[in-house]
Amino acid sequence: MNRASLLIFLLLLFPSSAIPQDLKLEASLGLIDLVSGFEDDPLVIPIAAGGQENAEELGSDCYGLVADRPDVSINYSSGEFELNFAVLSEIDTTLVINSPSGQWVCNDDYNLVNPGISFDNPQSGQYDIWIGVYSANDELDMSQLLVSEADIDDLFGLYENFSQDNDENVASGASGTGFVINSDGHVLTNFHVIEGCSEITFQIRGIETNSVSIISSNPSADLALLKLNSFDGDPAKFSPVTQIQMGTELFVYGFPLAGDLSAQGNFTNGIVSSTNGLNDDMTQFQMTAPVQPGNSGGPVLNRNGNVLGVVVATANQEFFRQQRGTDTQNINFAIHGEITKRFLENNNVPYEVAESETAPMLLSDVASRAQEYTGILLCL
Repeated sequence: MNRASLLIFLLLLFPSSAIPQDLKLEASLGLIDLVSGFEDDPLVIPIAAGGQENAEELGSDCYGLVADRPDVSINYSSGEFELNFAVLSEIDTTLVINSPSGQWVCNDDYNLVNPGISFDNPQSGQYDIWIGVYSANDELDMSQLLVSEADIDDLFGLYENFSQDNDENVASGASGTGFVINSDGHVLTNFHVIEGCSEITFQIRGIETNSVSIISSNPSADLALLKLNSFDGDPAKFSPVTQIQMGTELFVYGFPLAGDLSAQGNFTNGIVSSTNGLNDDMTQFQMTAPVQPGNSGGPVLNRNGNVLGVVVATANQEFFRQQRGTDTQNINFAIHGEITKRFLENNNVPYEVAESETAPMLLSDVASRAQEYTGILLCL
């Protein structure tokens, strides 16, 4: 029985009400092909853990809150080695895998702290993988999935001093950008934009300044959710495309270098230069659209005016100059839209997704549309 037939059989055997995971949905981070003996061992994949579905419905050994679609899928060609999966995180996580045979395999605490699953005689085929959390308060924890053919105990020992500290890759400042994502007035931005603020104001061009309250934040994902008292405009819409492609044309609207550049906002363009971020971070993508301090938290848009991601960082020029002996140009990063949507879902915040990608808009229309829902954030 092939995988497609097996999935149909499972769906007939277990109705959709009994299985929260949709095996037909593409993984949030896509499909990765691995052949036994792969050189980059362990493969390290940053994953935003958590979701809204209860994994206990999959079996007695499955626990935690997980997403409906897989976090990542591994298409593996087996050989003479075992295949191991381990999770490293700063919170209590769970691991859920649907193997090529359709079997659900789950683990909570392999080494009394972190989950791990070992396949001694792994099958060739697709492994769909979820990382779960126990509490909705732990939503969107940026965990690390390790995929290796080495002994799983050695794998945990090698990474026992794991740390999530990425502060040197993230810009910070007294101002930034945010954008409204629903008619209730929820505003999305970066965590580092609002970190340490005693008061935050938000102003869209042509609209009076408003104070905003912090609803939720996730430092490891560098995302924050704010709230206006009201919003009468047309909020941003996310692109229905879940997998961003290299070379995709994109645009950034925001408020860089507040007090120096135009208070009307700044509109730049570029392309997706890499589908991964710094150090192959799969939760981010790299782009050539110029950004400056103050752009952080702003929307990254496509030619249809729909959101592809959230501006998060630019390459540290001084670091590359001192450590690499070179200057960098247009090495900028954004958080993937799928990661952003997961953050909103875990906070039970509605957002809009465009029904389809229609004919490309005029660039002036993309900019005008962004001005309707994007504003400057000031940290007081």
